[in-house]
Amino acid sequence: MQTVNHGLSGKPEAGDEIDLTFSAAVNPALIHAGWDGSPTTVTAHINTFGSEDWLYFMDAADTSWLSGLGGVGLVGNYSNASGATFDNSQMTLTGTTVKVVLGTASGTVYRDTSNQDMVWWTFKGSANELGASDPNF
Repeated sequence: MQTVNHGLSGKPEAGDEIDLTFSAAVNPALIHAGWDGSPTTVTAHINTFGSEDWLYFMDAADTSWLSGLGGVGLVGNYSNASGATFDNSQMTLTGTTVKVVLGTASGTVYRDTSNQDMVWWTFKGSANELGASDPNF
């Protein structure tokens, strides 16, 4: 997993990417019911659970969690207790990588420029961020 920044380093904002790479071919319908891997709208959330900020994904209507993607422990401070939502985020599948491009933010979004290693958690296990520690987003 890796984030790709397209704006202010260390701050999640519209256009930033989250790349989640699986070890083998992905059945897109297991990520989102009826999905074929083509661009689809989702809602990304950053919320604080316990003392950690987590990134997770919901369908476009913001009613169903995309449990096949799990969640990402951001290991940083990117929002307040009320959280942040990124409406109209776009999700695509290319090969073994699911890419989510963040949409329009609402709520409170913080900038955290400390070097950190995110952890991606799914029901099948977890994976650490690829590459050297760096500011996320």
